[in-house]
Amino acid sequence: MSYNMPMLDDRRTYFDTYWQRQPVDVADPRAVQRAGIIYRLLEGKRGKMLDAGCGRGLALDYFAERDYDVTGADISPDAVRLVEQKGHRGFVLDLERETIDGKYNIVLCLEVLQQLFDPEKVLRKLFEVVADDGLLVVSLPNEFHIVSRLRILLGISHLGHFEHSHLHLFSPARNRELLSDPEYVIASQKHIPIIPPRLKILSALFMPLVQWLPSLFALSSIYLVRKK
Repeated sequence: MSYNMPMLDDRRTYFDTYWQRQPVDVADPRAVQRAGIIYRLLEGKRGKMLDAGCGRGLALDYFAERDYDVTGADISPDAVRLVEQKGHRGFVLDLERETIDGKYNIVLCLEVLQQLFDPEKVLRKLFEVVADDGLLVVSLPNEFHIVSRLRILLGISHLGHFEHSHLHLFSPARNRELLSDPEYVIASQKHIPIIPPRLKILSALFMPLVQWLPSLFALSSIYLVRKK
């Protein structure tokens, strides 16, 4: 099933229904897995956290349970209402058009940039609200892992597992290009395996190979970025 990305003016409505379309049994375990990896990469760093593009707030749930001071922002008013119903602070935000007030010690932007028209501009905007000693945490997909390539070769899909809401096709190499900037540097990174998180032992055994060859075996990559 395909969903064409709407023009900028219609995107709030689009993302209201986007979250209703996501299969919970697939999206939720991946979101929790991603949050757990980020938590370990943060190595105890705490403070005010903003999740820019928070969706249903699964990362907010995870970090709030670990005593982080969390706030969620999303272009979808429905998503923000859900976040607020869970007891989190939330506000509606169009990352491409609107500015963000305040400063945060940790800013999350997870699986969002590929759905934006100008991810470079949004990255700069997010860094404006990162505290001087803070971190921007970015998660980006690998659209060309081995399963995606096989799907293309077999004619199952012209773009593998490519989600039609994605405006950019990212890969580990492209991710590093996006995050290359004179004003900030990648402090650490972790690649997430294509193995489903429910297969914990296999996923753990697969992890070293994923870090070695992320272009083939990573589903997505997480980057902790700090100011120089």
